[in-house]
Amino acid sequence: MTRVVAVLTAVLAASAAACGGRQDAPPGVASPAPTIATTLYFLIEGGAAPIGVRRTIVKDAPPEQGASLRGTVKALLEGPAAEEKARGITTAIPAGTKLLSLKSRGYGGTGAVVDLSGLSPGDDPLDRAQVITQVVRTLVWSGHIERVW
Repeated sequence: MTRVVAVLTAVLAASAAACGGRQDAPPGVASPAPTIATTLYFLIEGGAAPIGVRRTIVKDAPPEQGASLRGTVKALLEGPAAEEKARGITTAIPAGTKLLSLKSRGYGGTGAVVDLSGLSPGDDPLDRAQVITQVVRTLVWSGHIERVW
């Protein structure tokens, strides 16, 4: 049995050496960007109810804590995909809204302060409540955030 293990170990070592070891990407080719699975909250029934939509998104750079949250908010701001729109999924977030900043707040970074451009103080209160609902649900259900300001 010991001889079989020794032979298998030698064969595997020779195979690894012949292949040059494991590489994630060919030389000179950038590795694919890291991704995460998350849930974005949009609206259905004419904006009357939130609905979670699963997405795989690219983590936003730089790769510090909160990068995945920034990527998640940016994906939310892009709105529903064409096939989601065809199923009646909408958003209250105005086109062109941008993420100005996203900062951690509170003990352990479980809170988030979100600053968005493109939202007018004169917006209809219901529209504003829908935007807030979409952002808060998206961040809270990301699993990292407990409060949003």
